[in-house]
Amino acid sequence: MVVVTTAVILASCDVGDGTTLRDPVAPTTLPPPDTTPLETVPLEDPALDGAPAIESLPAPTNPATIAEGDAATGGFQVFAPWAAGAPIDIRYTCDGSNASPALSWTGVPEGTQEIAISLVDETNLSNGRPFIHWVLSGIDPSLDRLAENEVPFGSTRGLNFFGDVDYTGPCPDPGTTASFSITVFALNQQVELADGTPAAELLDVIGTVTIDSTSSIGTVSR
Repeated sequence: MVVVTTAVILASCDVGDGTTLRDPVAPTTLPPPDTTPLETVPLEDPALDGAPAIESLPAPTNPATIAEGDAATGGFQVFAPWAAGAPIDIRYTCDGSNASPALSWTGVPEGTQEIAISLVDETNLSNGRPFIHWVLSGIDPSLDRLAENEVPFGSTRGLNFFGDVDYTGPCPDPGTTASFSITVFALNQQVELADGTPAAELLDVIGTVTIDSTSSIGTVSR
């Protein structure tokens, strides 16, 4: 009985052409994945309707915060009778009363030992430097203002380019417009020069001991 069964099994594996079929074997492993890189296509320009692509975004700002910060810190500031960049009233010019303007200032820095003031013509030069109309030094740092035509006690007046130790107002040539800068300086030491020192020399010394300054510019037309 056993012999007959074996013969039947062998016969079933013969296809009649002398070839013996192999027993079917189920695959036990998957083929390795294809790691060939995919062909890439460059991205199109992200611009829309012809507008350029945005390279970076600006940092967000808060105008209200900036304004509050400026108001809080204040800083050294001078206040003249004219708005910044505006015409100077004729009262303070050679065609008017030739009065020195009333001024006030705030935010004087710590360590200030003296205040100085100048008025120069930024448009016209004399020997390569702005034309000097007024220089006043030796002002007590506890002061925060000057009245019109005031010369504080103990102050030093520079001899201006008109040959005068007092204020000489803006006086540009007829048919011209000039810009004038009035500046308040905070000095870290006292300027011990005599009254009537040439204005250019006085301003040069002021410049060597200035720790901060603030200016207001006005214009005059004739």
